[in-house]
Amino acid sequence: MNLAKYKACICEGAAETAIIDILVDNDLLVFKREEMLDEKVIRIRSAKKFEERYLRKGFDNKILLLEF
Repeated sequence: MNLAKYKACICEGAAETAIIDILVDNDLLVFKREEMLDEKVIRIRSAKKFEERYLRKGFDNKILLLEF
């Protein structure tokens, strides 16, 4: 499976964030924490704020958005 170079894991709540953190830390996903934007789960509910904070940066490759 070929995934984009950068991954943005977006979670709304603390429970989802904790679950993704556990999965990533125990190598149970198909990507590593080092591939995630800011190497952490992103807690943003607004698409506009996500776009302003992350997508206006100059990335040299595609970003895969994973929303939980």
